[in-house]
Amino acid sequence: MRLRRDLRYTVEPGDNTKVVRFHDFQDQEHTCQVTDYSRTGVAFVMEDGSLIFKIGDVISELRFYSLDNEVHKGSATIVHIQDDEKWDNVISRVGCTFIGELMDVYSIIKVDKLSKLQNEFLDFIQSMAIEESLDPEFINLTSHLHYILGGFKERLDQEEKDIQEEDDGLKPALLETLRDLAFESLYEELNRYYDHFTKIVGRFTDPKQHFIHKEFFQKKLNGLFIKSNLFQRAYTKPLGYAGDFEMMNLIYRNQFEGDSIFSRVMNKIDCEGSGARAVRNRRSFLYEKIGSLVMSSHNNTAIKIVSVACGPIWEFYDFVSSLGEKDLPTKIQFLGIDQDKDALQNARTRIDPLIAKRDDIDVHYVEENIKRLIVDKDEANSLYTESDLIYSAGLFDYLSERASNRLIHKLYTFLNPGGTLIVGNFGPYNPQRFIMDYGSEWFLLYRSEEDLKALASGLPEDVSIAVEREPEGINLFLIIKKNY
Repeated sequence: MRLRRDLRYTVEPGDNTKVVRFHDFQDQEHTCQVTDYSRTGVAFVMEDGSLIFKIGDVISELRFYSLDNEVHKGSATIVHIQDDEKWDNVISRVGCTFIGELMDVYSIIKVDKLSKLQNEFLDFIQSMAIEESLDPEFINLTSHLHYILGGFKERLDQEEKDIQEEDDGLKPALLETLRDLAFESLYEELNRYYDHFTKIVGRFTDPKQHFIHKEFFQKKLNGLFIKSNLFQRAYTKPLGYAGDFEMMNLIYRNQFEGDSIFSRVMNKIDCEGSGARAVRNRRSFLYEKIGSLVMSSHNNTAIKIVSVACGPIWEFYDFVSSLGEKDLPTKIQFLGIDQDKDALQNARTRIDPLIAKRDDIDVHYVEENIKRLIVDKDEANSLYTESDLIYSAGLFDYLSERASNRLIHKLYTFLNPGGTLIVGNFGPYNPQRFIMDYGSEWFLLYRSEEDLKALASGLPEDVSIAVEREPEGINLFLIIKKNY
């Protein structure tokens, strides 16, 4: 006859609702997260468990808690210890079997289900109460937009399915026509909605109003907006922050990308937004600044250019691409600094083939934490000193006023006399701000011309300071020129 093992229940990583508590041989109490359990035993994790226990040891009083409720108490024998290194710590998985009374697993399941039902219903009641506090105009607008987007998705999905039954030679033209028609219809409509939403939320004076309306908006609409690749990456933040190099690449490509016509249209709409256009204009703006500096130089001294938080460095790629086989009037040393090694590698794969046979362009990719650059007190850092142009396109949108001021002062010290520092920052005007804030939670620190100039406070009095902007008028650039 074959014995059946007791059914084991696995606890999901990060689930802190199930723990065991006990005292070790020094009478020190431990609270450890449970990894799995059954009627006959339990496994849990703890730091340096193998230094505290050995196989065969008995825990005289092991208490099992589920959702803060004690569901079992009794003695247990250690039957398994496995050590793993995690973040320079030794984490032990300890398994033990109960002595005497077995655990009533059903009571745990019962408590879990009762608590889950209670919590979910209370959340429902709370959401209903919150919705009573919502602006009626906001609710109506959200509902109308859900109706429009949901209708478009349903129709496009059906049309796309029908087109797949057509002749292979006809499919591409039909799909492209359907895609273009949907884009033309939705693009202007969505922008009108964003303008209307912006006016409504502009009346809110309490941060709680923004919070509850954002929660409502996301609950009703994010299932549709997230079909856009750009929106999805901004919302999920796979690298831990918005504005990463892959998001920039999506904006620069500005294409119909996605796994369905609806997804491709939504992505293109996001990439055609005024804020996204400003990002592409930023690339052109910096390309022209680089070209102007290089082509106006007529001496034998090499020009040094530094891009801080450089990302994919498309603006320098554009400059090098434009050269062809043309000789430069001077040599260029270019430094791209970013904390993301993948961003640097992404830039390297494009730029290095273009400069492989050139001896007048030298490019270095520097993996550097920007915070370290801000707090570093060594102002004689030879890697960045004697620079003719230093620029940062999308970093200061996320830095506080104090951090921005400190970094500007640090970068200013790296400039040669006559050198220029360019700091990019989104200005207060951004028609895409609503969907960025309320939808994808892509938050920026927006600054006016006066705010930008204030970031340079404390620099020498003879410094030249101006503010320029790209054609959309959204991305502003603080231009700081170091006098001779």
